[in-house]
Amino acid sequence: MLADSAILPLVTALIAGALAARMAGSATRSFAPSKPLWALGLLLFAAASAAAAYGTADGWGNISFRIYYLTGACLCVAVLGAGSAFLALPRSVALILFGMTATAVIGATVTVLIAPVDTAAFADLTGLQAPPNSAIAGHAAIWAIGMNSVGTLLLIAGALLSLVRRVRTGPNAAILAGVIAIALAGTLTRFGGQETLYLGQMVGLLILGGGMEWANRVGRQPGRLPPIAAS
Repeated sequence: MLADSAILPLVTALIAGALAARMAGSATRSFAPSKPLWALGLLLFAAASAAAAYGTADGWGNISFRIYYLTGACLCVAVLGAGSAFLALPRSVALILFGMTATAVIGATVTVLIAPVDTAAFADLTGLQAPPNSAIAGHAAIWAIGMNSVGTLLLIAGALLSLVRRVRTGPNAAILAGVIAIALAGTLTRFGGQETLYLGQMVGLLILGGGMEWANRVGRQPGRLPPIAAS
């Protein structure tokens, strides 16, 4: 039963990993600062989903929860947002945000790795239930809230700015829809089971990937980088 429950986050991890590989390949062919950041963000998304699949199938432990919390709750959205900053903001501002993000990544990583984890909170978990955020002590929650909020704001603002500028309107609309779907996935768990979280994330990733592929098929405009760092 637990192994069956792990299928949904496992498939989500595979989708995110595939998107990360495509973005990394695009960065090697035509480099832009946004591309490696988007590739890394998608890889972090894959790591969080893989940790969730492992925790669901074999039982949550100290290591699997730290990986899940660090990559998913803290780092993923922030790194994706830093990539979007290079597409929507002046280079000088984007570099400042990149430096702040890199510093936050180090701070969050150290905090999550040394923070005490209450493994007793894992005892009553069933199915796709993930450990509560309260299972980790210290300042980890502050990093998670702050980095997720800023990263989501940058992702949405970058897509909206591209839409206002009428740059690849269709692909950017898809990217925006995908980001919103992923961001709202956690909120939707209030109206359904934990499977709603992973299903929402999977749908959001598919829309995100569709937008990237769409942008990849649209001819490049001279002198302008693709607004979503499409592979």
